Amino acid sequence: MDIDLDKGKRVTIDLDEKITRSDGTKATMREFVKEMLHYNPNFEITTSPKGETWYLRKKK
Repeated sequence: MDIDLDKGKRVTIDLDEKITRSDGTKATMREFVKEMLHYNPNFEITTSPKGETWYLRKKK
């Protein structure tokens, strides 16, 4: 599979979806994203001008 890491991929996720972490605990996708951003400060969330779309971007 060829992947161009310089370009982003658009995905849509349901932030209220329940997931199971690798340690077996359960969380919502919203909690998981917050934790990911907390433990990996190289990323940030930005929004479109109307606030309808959120982007997870690597900090420069």
